[in-house]
Amino acid sequence: MPRLRQPIITVLGHVDHGKTSLLDKIRQTIIAQKEAGGITQAIGATQIPTDVIKNISGRILEKFRFVITIPGLLFIDTPGHEAFSTLRKRGGSIADLAILVVDIVEGFMPQTDESIAILKEAKVPFVIAVNKIDRIRGWDSPEMASFSENFSRQSSDVQGEFEEKFYRVVEQAAGHGFAAERYDRMQDFRANVAAIPISSKTGEGIPELLAILAGLSQQFLRQQLTTTDHAKGTILEVKEVTGLGMTIDTIIYDGSVKKNDYLIIGGKNPRIVKIRALLEPEPLRDIRVEKKFQQVEECVAASGVKISAPALDDVIAGSEIRTAATLDEAKALLEEFDKEREEIEVHTETEGLILKADTIGSLEAMLSIFRNHPVKEATIGQITKTDVIKAEANKDRFHRAVIGFNMRTPDDMAVFAMDKNVKLLESNVIYHLIEAYEQWVAEAKVTIEKDELEKLIRPGKLRILPGHVFRASNPAIVGCEVLGGIVKPGYGLFKDDKQVGEIKQIQAQGENMPQAKTGDKVAVSITGPTVGRQIDENDVLYTDMNGSHYKDLLKQVKLLSDNEKAVLEEIKELKRKQDRTWGF
Repeated sequence: MPRLRQPIITVLGHVDHGKTSLLDKIRQTIIAQKEAGGITQAIGATQIPTDVIKNISGRILEKFRFVITIPGLLFIDTPGHEAFSTLRKRGGSIADLAILVVDIVEGFMPQTDESIAILKEAKVPFVIAVNKIDRIRGWDSPEMASFSENFSRQSSDVQGEFEEKFYRVVEQAAGHGFAAERYDRMQDFRANVAAIPISSKTGEGIPELLAILAGLSQQFLRQQLTTTDHAKGTILEVKEVTGLGMTIDTIIYDGSVKKNDYLIIGGKNPRIVKIRALLEPEPLRDIRVEKKFQQVEECVAASGVKISAPALDDVIAGSEIRTAATLDEAKALLEEFDKEREEIEVHTETEGLILKADTIGSLEAMLSIFRNHPVKEATIGQITKTDVIKAEANKDRFHRAVIGFNMRTPDDMAVFAMDKNVKLLESNVIYHLIEAYEQWVAEAKVTIEKDELEKLIRPGKLRILPGHVFRASNPAIVGCEVLGGIVKPGYGLFKDDKQVGEIKQIQAQGENMPQAKTGDKVAVSITGPTVGRQIDENDVLYTDMNGSHYKDLLKQVKLLSDNEKAVLEEIKELKRKQDRTWGF
């Protein structure tokens, strides 16, 4: 009979919205109840077995006549983005379900929006834990209470304030394309995202949260929770431990791993090693500071375990692992890893980006988020000079980029890329890479447009001030006020429908200026005209341009200021008096 494993659950949300305190509350409750063998905090994970869920959520389970058949729930303790970007298997994330934690008072915040982006990209189903209901004014929140039972005890005013804040969160979720509803008002858990009001401070709503996670897992995820014999997992961290040497902290998401199994490691440097020991922290110890471990003979998915084996020094976090009972099986699996790598890596001679990642799963994720952009090459491993040179060869300047996930490029490589005018982008959060790339492209396009605009004659309008004629001709030097737009040396000027000359210099307080803008009062030397003949005091002059030039300005019109646009319209009308086809 097929064995079901625990669903793997990760927690996401904005900082201070209660991600850590949610798990802490569950742990503290079990410790306080002295639940024998209750919660197990393994490597990077917190395991909550079925009997603990029954103890916390018993009344909810009885009410809905729900029988738990899964062995429990495994919560990944790593930050949400790492669980989705580093902890990957071929085809997606190892997470089966996610909890999006949202503060009911603050609602959606920037990192909530980022979390939604992660969930969409990873295609992982989730529930919303609407946290901190105890902050609702007047709310009475007993310890580990059922929300549905406790809600009816609140006053009508308190209920009203709750409903207002709760459904603001629901509306914000709808703005991201998700139809959410309070769990006890839902008819179809496939069509809607369940929103569970909770308090990670008092534990209210946690009974419902655990029951719903178990229910969704059994109802909709049964097929993916069926395990095989040999283990599959990913490497969370590579650590050196006194007396053991280099070890790997892993999350096993399928099958079982045994001491003396052959371990096949994928990634940049695939290899086969023999497992010396499987180690777990002592129960309820904080894994971040724990240094004592107990040896076990076997670990069954889903679980976190530290593995001791030879030749782990250059293994990279995020690499996929599998196990085999015999060396022949291990060699066959190693060939599969190599084949997977060949299938996922991209090598072309076409125009496009250079993508680099630390593992097959990460590279697959990068190819997914960059699916709307051309890719010349996508490979596993650190960024090299060859990658930079290949990026430099692209004709399109926006493809001259090397984008790396979960790696740190040496300073000399960054300098080399800069010298080659190649953009290096790196992050340990995959979705940040596409954002950074698209932002770089947008900023570069604006820079190009500004450079192109600088080559054009900008629309400008100035008036010769009365009593400020300093020289009548050769060149004429007059005091002017810029009424609109920008004027620069070298710009031609016209009055009405006649050309009058060209600006030679612009000065203010005896200093030469590269340009003058709206509101400036400056001395302008103009070659060509004579004051009293072609120009005079109080005359209004405009920068001169032809129809073709006008069309080029229209292409850059979004970069022009409002007063430049107004002056451009005036120039167009004056020019059309002379030539009705001007500008068209």
